[in-house]
Amino acid sequence: KIKILQRYILQECWLPFLVCTITLTFIFLAGYLVRAADFIIGRGIPLWDTCYVLILALPEMFSYTVPMSLLTAVILVFGGLSQNNEIRAMKSSGVNPILIMTPAFLAALVLSLSMFVFNDQVATYSGYKLRKVSKEILIKHPAALIEPGRFVKLSDSIVFLTKERDGNKMRDIIAYENEGPEKPVRTIMAERGEIFSQNKNSELKIKLYDGSVSDSQDASVQSIQFKTYEFPTLGSDDVRLMKKKVREFTLAEMLLKSQEKDLSKKDRREVWGSFHQRIAFAFGCFIFVFLGIPIAVLVHRGEVVVSFGISMIATSFYYILFVGAKTMAVSASVPPLFAFWVPNAVLLFIGSRLLRRSLMA
Repeated sequence: KIKILQRYILQECWLPFLVCTITLTFIFLAGYLVRAADFIIGRGIPLWDTCYVLILALPEMFSYTVPMSLLTAVILVFGGLSQNNEIRAMKSSGVNPILIMTPAFLAALVLSLSMFVFNDQVATYSGYKLRKVSKEILIKHPAALIEPGRFVKLSDSIVFLTKERDGNKMRDIIAYENEGPEKPVRTIMAERGEIFSQNKNSELKIKLYDGSVSDSQDASVQSIQFKTYEFPTLGSDDVRLMKKKVREFTLAEMLLKSQEKDLSKKDRREVWGSFHQRIAFAFGCFIFVFLGIPIAVLVHRGEVVVSFGISMIATSFYYILFVGAKTMAVSASVPPLFAFWVPNAVLLFIGSRLLRRSLMA
């Protein structure tokens, strides 16, 4: 009898979870789809290149949509059971509600472990690959990715803005170039310029004309006028040798990075912050289910709109806590080990109190 009820709960949760995952992922992807249509139709970027970028963007979205979808599904199912007094009927028949909730808790734990592996291996690889593919598209179709009035990051050291563009010709240009962490940022302003690919679309070249270069050194600013200024050529070798950012490291790579002797305190803190954030964030599925089931039982509502609304409020609160934890960890006001596990501890505490109340209801 108990096993039949447990299988019934899991079967009821599966379909809403799948539908919510697809729906939320599509909502997250909507902005990308609009830009993709513009790239394909208005800027001539090949369909496959655009679709490949969309595919690479999906894993990071799943890191957020899967926990949210699971929370929505359990609130929908257990809220419906509570609304129809089915949980009360089970208790009257001598069935402990914990036994009905246990399969959902176990499924959430398994999904959390799966997301832990997914975030560490798949999402990190796709994020790194997305940056490389974006640079390759920039080299092949430079003018297509330049939007007037919007800063474009051409490389890790060059940020670029133009107010007017006509094909590969540009006017009123502002650029910032950083040649190294210990060197000042160079400000470049030019009346006009051009951006183009060369050597069979394997290299990107940027030339600026009639402008000035300003460097700040020893509390003073030195400005030099120029007729022609060329940025370093961005080629396929630069893309191939592109280094990972800390958020794109796997946990094993973070551990190796943290052991480097010449690593600064700030960089070491960033590595350990990302390390603990990766682990703590993966348990969002279990945390959400542990919190969502007692909320659903106490609210006594199983409608889709109500379930989705509660899910959005709970996940927003959780992610706000994570943003605060990241801020404290980066500023060194709180150790990363403590900062990133506080959101999980807070929601577990709230969930345990609500679970106790739901069992007595």
